[in-house]
Formats: sequence, C-alpha cells, structure tokens
Amino acid sequence: MKLLIQCLRITSVIAVTAVFLPLSMLSQEKEPVVMIFAGDVVLSDHVEAFVKGRTEYVFELWKPGKESDIFMVNLEHPVTMATDRVEKKYNFKMNPVYGATLVDAGITIVNAANNHIFDYGLQGMEDTMRFLDSLEIAYVGLGGNLAQARKPVVMRRKGWAVGFLGYYGGGEFSAGKNTPGFAPRYARFMVEDIRDLKKKADYVVVNLHWGTERAPEPEGWQIQLAHRLVDAGADLIVGHHPHVLQGIEEYKGATIAFSLGNFVFGGNTRHTYDTAVLKVTISGAAPVVELVPVTVTRWQPRPSSPPATREVLELVRERSANLHHHPFFSGAQE
Repeated sequence: MKLLIQCLRITSVIAVTAVFLPLSMLSQEKEPVVMIFAGDVVLSDHVEAFVKGRTEYVFELWKPGKESDIFMVNLEHPVTMATDRVEKKYNFKMNPVYGATLVDAGITIVNAANNHIFDYGLQGMEDTMRFLDSLEIAYVGLGGNLAQARKPVVMRRKGWAVGFLGYYGGGEFSAGKNTPGFAPRYARFMVEDIRDLKKKADYVVVNLHWGTERAPEPEGWQIQLAHRLVDAGADLIVGHHPHVLQGIEEYKGATIAFSLGNFVFGGNTRHTYDTAVLKVTISGAAPVVELVPVTVTRWQPRPSSPPATREVLELVRERSANLHHHPFFSGAQE
C-alpha cells in the first residue's frame, strides 16, 4: 500500500467465486471502470440562498462525473415543491431547478434511503422518484412499495455489471407491501438482496445511511453488520449520515467506508471545509480503492492540495486504527 500525495490507494485482491452470468455479459470484453462515491449532498437551504439560481455554480470547479464512469452520492433531501412538511427539527427539500446541478456534476446514481427523504411526506418521495426518472438519474433505496425500494440498480459499463443497493433505518415512512417509502435496514432483507444481486453483478455496492451524527468512529453493531453483508457478497459498503469522515476497513477483500461525511451540504451555514470521496477502479480481480481528499470552498468542491491533503489522510488513518483490519498500516509512504 502506498500513501500518495493526492490520495490513499488500497489494493484488495478479491477471491474468485463461481457466478453464473448471462452470455451477453460473458462475451463482452472488460475494460477498467472508474467509480466515485461521495457523502451527503444537500442543495437546498443555505446553498440555494447563496447561489440564487446559478445552477452551474456548485460544480463549476470540478465535475467528478467527467472523471468517472459512475458517480454516486447520497441525496439527502426530496426533490419537490410540496409544502406539507413532516413535523421534525430540520426539513430539507430541493427545488427541481437544481436538477441541472446534479446533471452538471455528472451524477449517475443516488442513494435515496436516508432520514430526510421523507421530510415532505409521501408526496415528496413520489415527486423525487418522478423527477430523478425524468433526469435519467438512477436511485436506490426508494420505491412505490417494499419490493421496489429493495430493488437493485445494475449498471453495465465496459463489460462490467455493477450492482447497487441502499438502506436506512426503519419505522415510519419505510416502504410497506403496498405503500411507498425507503428500504429499511433490516439485516434479513439486506442479506437476501445481496445474495440475489451477486448472481447478476460482478461487483456489489451497498449504501448504508447509519451511525451517530458527529461520531468519529462507527459503533460495534455497525462493524458487525458490515461484516455480515460482506459475508453475504458485498464488495463495497459506502456509509453516510454522521456528517464527518470515519475510518475505512478491509474485510475479506471487500472495502468498508463507514462514513464519507458531507460532500456539498447546505443544511447549515458551514460552507468551507475539507472532506473526501472514494474512487474505486475495477479491472479484474484486484479493485483499486483510493481516498481522494476534497476541499469545499463556499460550497464548491475540488480535489485538495497540500497541506489539506495530508491532514485529511492522517485523520482517516487515525480513525481507522481501531478497526479489525484497517488499510493504514505502518510503512505507508507520502
């Protein structure tokens, strides 16, 4: 492993298992696929007030989708003009005009299973699904019923089939047999879904909106659950919700990023900060995972420069130290 100036690179050798794939997938020659994963995105409230309709502003300096085949974020609000809000402390909603911002960034898929997707009730969730469909941006973790909310998205890129799932908590506004909602984070459901998806995807990504806000490390139950999902067949677990970066763990050849923190977060007035995205390249049996530090300045993200790069990498190294098998071992070089 080598700690680079611009990113941390983690090379994992994945055990080869027998998977029966459609002949069309087997016959297509595979080329490297690059994916970028970011944490929470909120383009409402303080971002909206600041940009004043300039949909190109946020991603004016860097468009991650231009540097990747797949760019995924956690969309931390509904996209709706609904006015009936759920009674809670914070309610977010994105004006549909900022769909142009999502497209400008090159976002191809979002996780929609989180604690703000239902801020404007069923109407807000249904509006969000229709709007994302109109933009041809895929989403996981949200559906017109439980089966649809649990349904994976499989993206085919350069001969690879990459599968995505997304989950959040449970309770009110989780999808039911005949009612819309988000996919609940029930272990039995997730294990079933991953095993089914593994039959038709080369690489399985699971998004989990979980954990304690502002906590620097995951809780024990999160680590146990993540390991169980990897045992079921997950290749990458992407976490969010704590609003801060947490550690990264390697487990049985899979990568677990417990929290990618905030990416562009207009839910509060803090507009300038350092964060990171996860860059994953699949090209055979050894995926390459890189932690890329990002500096956000007045809600405009771009790859960091020293010393911010070193500070972010050191922070994540420290927060990975207590994990079962963390990738930041001694001997890494800058």
